[in-house]
Amino acid sequence: MPSSAMPARIHASSAPTPAPARRVARPSRHQADGARRRRGVVPPSPSSSPSSSVAGPKPLRSVPNGGEAAASTASNEPGRPVGKPPPLRVAIVGAGPCGLVTAIALRKFGIDDVTIFDRYPTVRPAVGAAFNLNGGAAILDKLGLGKIFRDLANPMTRVRARRVGGDRITLMDLNVPKMIMDDPVASTTLTSSEHLPENLPRELRDERDVLCGTVMRADLLEALSETLPEETLSGLGKDVTGAETLPGGGARLLFGNGEKSDRFDLVVGCDGIRSKIRESMPGIGRSGAKYGGIRILFGVTGDATPETSSARREGERGEAHQWFGDGCYTLVFTGGGEGRKRDNVAVCVADDGGVTKRRDENAGWLKMGSVDDVDDDADAAAADERGRSNRASNAIAREEVIATMERYGMPREAIDVAASCERFFDIGVHYHDPIPSWSDPTGSLVLAGDACHAMPPFLGQGANQAFQDAYVLARNLSAVRSSGGKSLSGAFESVKAAMDAYEATRKPSTTRIMQSSRVIGFVETGSGPVAFVRDVAFAGLGATGLVGKIFLQNASLAIGEED
Repeated sequence: MPSSAMPARIHASSAPTPAPARRVARPSRHQADGARRRRGVVPPSPSSSPSSSVAGPKPLRSVPNGGEAAASTASNEPGRPVGKPPPLRVAIVGAGPCGLVTAIALRKFGIDDVTIFDRYPTVRPAVGAAFNLNGGAAILDKLGLGKIFRDLANPMTRVRARRVGGDRITLMDLNVPKMIMDDPVASTTLTSSEHLPENLPRELRDERDVLCGTVMRADLLEALSETLPEETLSGLGKDVTGAETLPGGGARLLFGNGEKSDRFDLVVGCDGIRSKIRESMPGIGRSGAKYGGIRILFGVTGDATPETSSARREGERGEAHQWFGDGCYTLVFTGGGEGRKRDNVAVCVADDGGVTKRRDENAGWLKMGSVDDVDDDADAAAADERGRSNRASNAIAREEVIATMERYGMPREAIDVAASCERFFDIGVHYHDPIPSWSDPTGSLVLAGDACHAMPPFLGQGANQAFQDAYVLARNLSAVRSSGGKSLSGAFESVKAAMDAYEATRKPSTTRIMQSSRVIGFVETGSGPVAFVRDVAFAGLGATGLVGKIFLQNASLAIGEED
């Protein structure tokens, strides 16, 4: 299922059926605040800045492949590990979700000299659709960003998959919170009680929030960037065309205007599927992304769509609906927190051009047009003309999406959502084969997210795996021995050793998920005998509960602690 297919923060339900989970008897915010005051705990002020209200990471338990880490945090700096992290300068290339979370993680682990570089002068929130966070939500929670996730995620209680046509046979029907809470591992790793103070009595802490939900990319980018200081974002507006390692160690960035940056101890490539940092690494170079032969037509409604004006039926915005036809798969879902919800549709079809026909990558989010794309600094006449052009382009895109859905027999309720959308994307699915190493031989360049393991979106794991990369990379880097003594436990002798351990922790799961996503994409968009076998197999997997186990396996954390 595409990356936006699976869910948001929800409260666990004990209902035996996959109907929407009821809200359990957890204290309301007012009840919890009252309990805090009665026990002398004052909740944070709503007017607090995002950065000031974000707690640090949970205390580390262990660092894989290299010793024990600190088990407590400094009392004068909440969230900072005990011990002095190495005095490293880090450059991050790419201001998307992966780059922003990597910067936040580094700073939370005590590495403050971090600069993000991106060709655009500001973090560009007005792009993209929605995507699911599950394991990625657990990482945000570990980094003290759980409130951001809870505020921005749309809770989903159900995922329904049906075959198109008159019979509309149900292939699977999942109660997501129940599925997570019934699993002995997921019930601890994909849940949180971080929003409640530690000194609340047990009867007020029994219920945990399920960390599985759909966020709008734009909202998340904006919220994450607001947690970072200006100096970390000072590299925005600088077009990075590559990087070069230096004889004495470290690396510097190359810019499109011919200039070069100062030296950095480490350059982290979070710059997506066509990464310039990846191209700069020896032995990898221009080993480009491969086209998967599948197109996805995305549609997103405009500004936050209230329940009363949504094209979706009442009560269904908490559900993801999958529709399978002969050669086509459509997903209808809703992303965003309260007051921010937007309906989305994704229509996936096999590309008539085959796998040899190159399309825009799944990380590019190239729009056919959007009024949001009008430059605020443009003169009125130019802005008005651009707006007219974008509206006309979107009208053409809407017609194509609807025509495609009708051709494959998609139901009216799904087509109505597409008709209500205002922004559209026509993209091709690309992926990377596994590469020999995620870092260069000197340990001065390293990759994260799509730059090293871009995967088709059919298991919904792109952002989730990128956030886990960010966490492990930052944790390992903070455990490198410094020249003035040990940082934390001095787990790693060098930056290269820390990055090798990061790769060893993350590579197995990302490789498995990438390969599985390729197969799922082929099956979901299959036609003829493939579609028949797909429907039979999905119905069997859904009836036996194996679909839920497959989802939980992919959503589970792989970060080398107790996961």
